[in-house]
Amino acid sequence: MLKVLFARHRAIYFKLALKYMTTPGHVYKLAHGGSAHGSKDSKICHDLLDLKVVHRRHYSQNPADYKM
Repeated sequence: MLKVLFARHRAIYFKLALKYMTTPGHVYKLAHGGSAHGSKDSKICHDLLDLKVVHRRHYSQNPADYKM
């Protein structure tokens, strides 16, 4: 939780946590390479992409990386 408080995008993490009824720490983990399990995590990842907090890997073999 301490890393979230000092993160550059902490306002976005808190906003998404409230929107999806989860913790800011969970959103932080997803933004920093955590794996998404379920539709809620997938929606959080898509919002992080739209807000340009994370970037899609162009060389990824996973077709889900390219589906919006």
